Formats: sequence, structure tokens, C-alpha cells
Amino acid sequence: MAYISVEQRRQDLIRAAIRVTADVGLTAATTRAICAEAGVQQSVFHYCFSSKEELLRALTREVVGGMVQTALASLKPGADVEESLRDGLTVLWETVNAQPERHLVFYELTVGALREPNRSDLAEWQYREYFAATGTFLASLAETAEIEWSVPIPVISRMVATVIDGLILGWLADRRTDEVVAAIESFTAILARLAVVQAAVD
Repeated sequence: MAYISVEQRRQDLIRAAIRVTADVGLTAATTRAICAEAGVQQSVFHYCFSSKEELLRALTREVVGGMVQTALASLKPGADVEESLRDGLTVLWETVNAQPERHLVFYELTVGALREPNRSDLAEWQYREYFAATGTFLASLAETAEIEWSVPIPVISRMVATVIDGLILGWLADRRTDEVVAAIESFTAILARLAVVQAAVD
């Protein structure tokens, strides 16, 4: 039998935990169910993780890291501010539409972290990651389009991340895709008005 490293086992269990949580929810995602999904004995779980709490921390970082990378890949700065915003948010939205269960896992992890004192730091960390990724895009867009933002980037970053977060959660509840698309269109038009053309330097 080929040797499988502890790190590979950990990754296999994390991916299995994502699938199980997406299927049955965080509460029902027991270590037994996760191990069954990963095709390993429970002794392997305890070899890789000291507790389910440690797995949940690793799971949160995996899910959030993936979402941040997706966001950064989707948000491409261009010369036209409104078009760049609309295209980026639309692509980001399409990834949610394609994998709604994965995003439901994210919300369950967030609420679970807020309710557990030993994991509450993760909830703050994950939103700081979102705000930072959004800020990186907005700064790049300002440079590429040669504009300045009339509102500080940290403030706009929170605005953008919060709106998208709310749109996704609302869609998970009602699945009214046409309204989400319309909301993105209107929001990007409003957001683009915060862009101010840089003054020419003599």
C-alpha cells in the first residue's frame, strides 16, 4: 500500500468534511460520518487531528481561503470602473450559483464560530480576509483606471463585502437569481459613482 503523508490525510479529511457538511449540515457532520466519507478508520482522524474543534478550525481556513482566492481571481481591474466592478461581481456570483452548498457551509461555520468562545476569533479573521481581498482589488482598480475613491478603501471594502454577503445569503433563502443579477447591476452603478478621476499633474 502506498504511503500517504499526515498532511495528505488531513487534506482528505478536510475535503470530506466539506462534502459531509454540505450534504447534512454542520451539526450532523460527526467524525464518524467524515471518516466514512474519506474512506478511513476513525483512528486515522485522531492521528491527524487532536479534536473535532481542530478540524473545524482547519476546515474554516480551507473554505475561507478558497473563497478569497476565487474572489481575487474574479475581480480583474480594468480601465472602465463600472464595467470592472460589474464583471468581477458577476463572475464571483456565478461561482456561488454553481456551488451553493459550499457557501452554505461557510455560513454554518461562521455562526458556529460565533457561538464557540474557542473559535470566535475565526469569525473575525474570515471577514478581515474578505475585507482585505476586496481592498486589494479596489486599490488595483484605482491604479489601473487612474481614479481615486471618494471614500476610504477600508470603508468601501466593508460596503462591498457586506452587500455581496447579504446577496448570497438572501439568494440561498429564496433562490431569486434574477433579483440578485439586477441588484449587482444597480449596486455597481452606485459604487462606480464613488470613483473620482485623478487630477492631472502639471
